[in-house]
Amino acid sequence: MRLICIADVHDASSRLGFLKGCSADLMVIAGDLHDDGRPEDAASVLDELSRFPQMKLIVPGNMDPKSFAEDLWRSHGLIPIHRSSFVLGNVGFAGMGGMVARNPGRIGDPTRYYHSDEDIYRTLTDLLRSLRGLERRVVVVHQPPRGVRDRLYNGALSGSVGLRRVIEEHQPDLVICGHIHEDRGTSSLGDTLVVNVGEARRGYAALIDLDGLDVEWLTAEWVQYL
Repeated sequence: MRLICIADVHDASSRLGFLKGCSADLMVIAGDLHDDGRPEDAASVLDELSRFPQMKLIVPGNMDPKSFAEDLWRSHGLIPIHRSSFVLGNVGFAGMGGMVARNPGRIGDPTRYYHSDEDIYRTLTDLLRSLRGLERRVVVVHQPPRGVRDRLYNGALSGSVGLRRVIEEHQPDLVICGHIHEDRGTSSLGDTLVVNVGEARRGYAALIDLDGLDVEWLTAEWVQYL
């Protein structure tokens, strides 16, 4: 099974053309498809995604409006897997979107997908347990785990501690994430491959072959001109 993996489109529908023609079985979108805004602002990127033939799994990012994002995605044929799992063949996907709120008072904000580390840990632990016995278990998140592909330009680490605990304890085969635009790449945490797929708005994506967990980096031709 081959996955086209993108994140952080931020409503830049015109930037997705470089992915057309990629041979893959599934598209995985790791959050921030939108850039806040209103439902009508989100229409163009969803129309562009409809041109891709693959089934599309998606989790929300911190910039995807909680008030309408998941309902809008379903109406356009996308499959939200926030706080839920999805099984295709012998591969199980566990999803948890959003990010850890720096200010605990923002947890429960009706406009944003903000969580605590403990919530992320409990939710993904339950989902991964439900997927035991499958050939591959894939976690789809927006925010990376703490200390893995989460380094900001200033050197600070900004990943989720709860997600790191999940990976260390349950060792899924693959974690797909985004959010930290400047730390695109792969790293291993035990037996788990963590892939920060980069910012699609700037012409970056990844093609992942689940058989061998091989990663091919996709880069738009126009990236050199940005």
